Amino acid sequence: MSIAEHKYTNRLAHESSPYLLQHQHNPVDWYPWGPEALERARREDKPIFLSVGYSTCYWCHVMERQCFENEAVAREMNERFINIKVDREERPDIDQLYMMAVQVLTHHGGWPMSVWLTPDLRPFYAGTYFPPEDVHGRPGFVTVLRALDDYYRNRRDEVERAASELHQILRQLATPMRASVPVQVDDELIRQLVQRSVMDFDPAWGGFGGAPKFPRQTLLELLLTHNQIEPDDERSRKIARTLDAMAMGGIRDQLGGAFHRYSTDARWLVPHFEIMLYDNALLAWIYTEQYRQTEDRAYAQVAREVMDFVLAEMTSPEGAFYTAIDAEVEAREGGSYLWTAEQIEQVLGPEDARIFNHVYGVDLGPNFADPHGESDEPHANVLYQPRPIARSAQNLGIDEQELVERLREMRRKLKAARDQRPQPMTDTKILTAWNALMIRALAHGGKCLGEKRYIAAAERAARWLLRHHMDDDANLYRTSRDGQVRHRAFLEDYAYLCQALLALDEAGGDHSFRETARSMATVMIGRFADEREGGFYFTDDYANDILVRQKLASDSPLPSANAVAARVLIEIGQMELAQRTIAAFAAQMAQQPEGMSAMVQAALYYLQQGGAFTVEPASAEPATRPLPPEQAALGVVEMNAAWASPQELRVRVEIQPGYHLNAHEPAEGMIPTELQVYGVEADEIAAIEYPPGVTRKLAFAEEELRLYEGTATLVVRFSRDQRRESPLRLALRYQACSEDACLPAVTRQIEVSTP
Repeated sequence: MSIAEHKYTNRLAHESSPYLLQHQHNPVDWYPWGPEALERARREDKPIFLSVGYSTCYWCHVMERQCFENEAVAREMNERFINIKVDREERPDIDQLYMMAVQVLTHHGGWPMSVWLTPDLRPFYAGTYFPPEDVHGRPGFVTVLRALDDYYRNRRDEVERAASELHQILRQLATPMRASVPVQVDDELIRQLVQRSVMDFDPAWGGFGGAPKFPRQTLLELLLTHNQIEPDDERSRKIARTLDAMAMGGIRDQLGGAFHRYSTDARWLVPHFEIMLYDNALLAWIYTEQYRQTEDRAYAQVAREVMDFVLAEMTSPEGAFYTAIDAEVEAREGGSYLWTAEQIEQVLGPEDARIFNHVYGVDLGPNFADPHGESDEPHANVLYQPRPIARSAQNLGIDEQELVERLREMRRKLKAARDQRPQPMTDTKILTAWNALMIRALAHGGKCLGEKRYIAAAERAARWLLRHHMDDDANLYRTSRDGQVRHRAFLEDYAYLCQALLALDEAGGDHSFRETARSMATVMIGRFADEREGGFYFTDDYANDILVRQKLASDSPLPSANAVAARVLIEIGQMELAQRTIAAFAAQMAQQPEGMSAMVQAALYYLQQGGAFTVEPASAEPATRPLPPEQAALGVVEMNAAWASPQELRVRVEIQPGYHLNAHEPAEGMIPTELQVYGVEADEIAAIEYPPGVTRKLAFAEEELRLYEGTATLVVRFSRDQRRESPLRLALRYQACSEDACLPAVTRQIEVSTP
């Protein structure tokens, strides 16, 4: 259908982002982020409604269908606000800044992100997904729109006060915390930080934390790097357990070879079906490195399959890499990836189907129910391996190597059949930073696996980026699609690409890439470095449309751009600047290593080359800064434990006034309080007894909830005497809430000496 055949067409029709183009025919008067929208907001003194998402975001699609395609809702938006739509992958600076505002105001985050701004870009209200109408005690989008319009027009003093306060908080959060005591950056600090980073390891299923469970690639890379320098058997087991479980789990597309974005459960079984380029680039590097360190060919095979998938399914004709593959098909999440036993038999025949279904868990019964459908009954299968291939071969009475060969052909047939189904949308924009991660992975894979074709693919992509995403004045650009190059590059684009070019040089590729990396690093230093305080800003010194210029070092699913920049500086011999970069974030790293794996790794690299150093406290402490939501959540609870007998441990949980925890068995949809005990065999735990809690009705919930308030005592009963030398580790996972909102779910851990 041509533009002329659509009832509505807005300014997004002139954009190249698939996400923005998805909204080009909404009745909403959308603007892209830019001077036209910002000037109109100032001229008409109207608040801005900022909506941020990305093309493969499921709930972004839902809110579009429910709200932005609704003519009545659109009239409310157009009358009251200047409406701006942003692709978070094109403008991560805008996304990062205003996501901080969402987290400060709501104590959670996610996409679609919905933020209301004053004409001078200060946020004063924020949220994520809103339903079109009031439901379950939650205000609908139209209710919110009308209330905020009234708030802005008739209570301007309150709006200004709220916007000013939030602006100040964002300025504080945009810079690293300063050291209040000397921080010695040495081998011992790194050991301590690595140990703290793995406290939430899941011994049952591998990985870190509970559901939803993400691969945590930057942490895995840190563990692999540290293991290479200081081998540790226990750390090696944690790495192997995690990588094995993910490779066998439903989080991996067992037919195609790529990894989905995350697992909805702790078992790696049912994924959220998006396939992101960055996830697969980082995991390809990790499985390759695990093979290099262990020489276990199973890891090499996983790495090959990931890289082959990207080359086959996510590569442009020119050799650059596409961004992502959607989670839904025809408004159904995971639609193309699911199988019934009957469908498998139709493709393979009865005998091969019997073998395949045993290996991939289909004979255990359906394991997937549409999380957005009406039925709670599982009706289809996510393919996974419930047991190692050797055990399946034994169960089936088939030689293991023969089984491997037969399965390869079965998977080929099923993949071909799946390709005939309706396919999820591929986001075909090309992002410099994410392409750089894939180039690095291919270079490393080619070198370690002896596959020159991977190095050739990496070189081809690198040359394409340097030719099309860089101009004659050495300006790098963030994104392109269909020949349209957009947006000045950010720190991560420069840092990741420098790292990728150095990886190509190391892999034996064209050695001119090293000189290009050196030149690019010089530009990066000139445009992003904070010469006074150390570290790098995320936006360059040309940025004039961003409220706060951020200098961050925490990892997202992506490694910290500051950390990668520091590693690049080390590799090109800029040791003094690398040290200043690490030093700028040393205090934060020492306090919050769990979210700064890439910076810990950068410090580890530095110590190998330059030796230990000390970061002295700042002469004047900045004003008190608010805690990030995760830190605030940890601060709600104090935990201690005492032995009532050698077989009974009592765990006392003290909850800060004004907060409560969801009970162990709360209402449906709430995150329960759960205790894990590490350091004992599973059969040694006879029972964990939880208090019943109290039942209360809260403002944000439709039904009564079961809660813990004040103090809650949990009892761990053991089947045998626990007098021993080694301590136990207790991990309490909980979600703390106030009367109005909930903080993120977190895990607080303590060690307990045995009786």
